[in-house]
Amino acid sequence: MKRQALRAKKQRGFTLVEMSVTMAAAGLLFAAVTTGQELVDQAKAAKLVNDVKTIEAQIQQYAQFKGRMPGDCDADGVIDYAADTNLVSSLRTDVANNNRASEYSYSVVLPTIPADGADAAAQTAACALMGSGTTAAMYDVTTNTTNANVWLNDLKVAGVVSDSASNRKLAKLVHEDFAFVGSVTDNGGASANGAEYNAIVIHNVPQWMARRLATAINGQDARADRSRVRQLARSETDGTYVSAWQSIEPDTGTVDTTAMRDGMVTVAYFFDRVPESKQGGTATAPN
Repeated sequence: MKRQALRAKKQRGFTLVEMSVTMAAAGLLFAAVTTGQELVDQAKAAKLVNDVKTIEAQIQQYAQFKGRMPGDCDADGVIDYAADTNLVSSLRTDVANNNRASEYSYSVVLPTIPADGADAAAQTAACALMGSGTTAAMYDVTTNTTNANVWLNDLKVAGVVSDSASNRKLAKLVHEDFAFVGSVTDNGGASANGAEYNAIVIHNVPQWMARRLATAINGQDARADRSRVRQLARSETDGTYVSAWQSIEPDTGTVDTTAMRDGMVTVAYFFDRVPESKQGGTATAPN
């Protein structure tokens, strides 16, 4: 009898109280993990916003010093580097970042100031400070439309950023991709055909992070094709915008329904002039 009672006692299951305590503990653990992940996401998004605004402040500081923006070597008001159409490595269809990383100099070499009209193919070249001929020629560098380093080299020469850090490190952002400062050519659907606008272009931004960046700068994230922060269509090579913050297949231009929150998008922040907004295929008043 004693053995049967002992065996029955050993085979007893969980009581309701024990099950309740276990479920409560599991719920608290899940809530802690979820909250912790949300805090990490908030910190990453806040750092991206801070980094983008820091880049903008550095550009504006340089412009006050020099009377032109960094990388605007002909001083025409448009940064020469083609941030949206560079066929070397800044293609939006590139889903990795190895090619984009190679655009920035990894060595810590002091930038040089080329002579008037000199080639800027070397990653250490900045805009010329003086030259001959017209006023525009005083800043001329012939190939800086494909050299992503020029804007950073200009900042280094002017003492706006440290020259002890590599350009690749200075341009790298929290989501492990890079910021490119240059011009984006609007597709002309709602503004002057071929108009160029200065922008900070960021590739491979998770959708949730892009929305938070848009909210911080635009004040809303309902649409991605207007105001200062916009989503660029990854299958295009101009200022063609996507109306909703959602991942677009780079090859076909169709919506990727399988990747939502963490789907990658390309973002442009128009920190200077802003293209006219386009809604429903019709032009609206400028922002």
